[in-house]
Amino acid sequence: MSTMTTPPLSAKHRTAAVVALLAQATTPQERAVVKRVALQARFLWRCHPCQKNHFLTTNACGCGADRPEGLV
Repeated sequence: MSTMTTPPLSAKHRTAAVVALLAQATTPQERAVVKRVALQARFLWRCHPCQKNHFLTTNACGCGADRPEGLV
């Protein structure tokens, strides 16, 4: 039995996936679930000083904090 592994998605593709899911979310609860799952899957990152969520294509928060290390 052979197993195939797929390479991880790029930050650009992960961002596009989150944007597509958020666009389809119609209620605040659905948007909250998408954001929570995206954060857990490391498709988004959260700024620790101000607690704002950002896409992986964003390198720094508006408050001046840099994206955490290790997120690719």
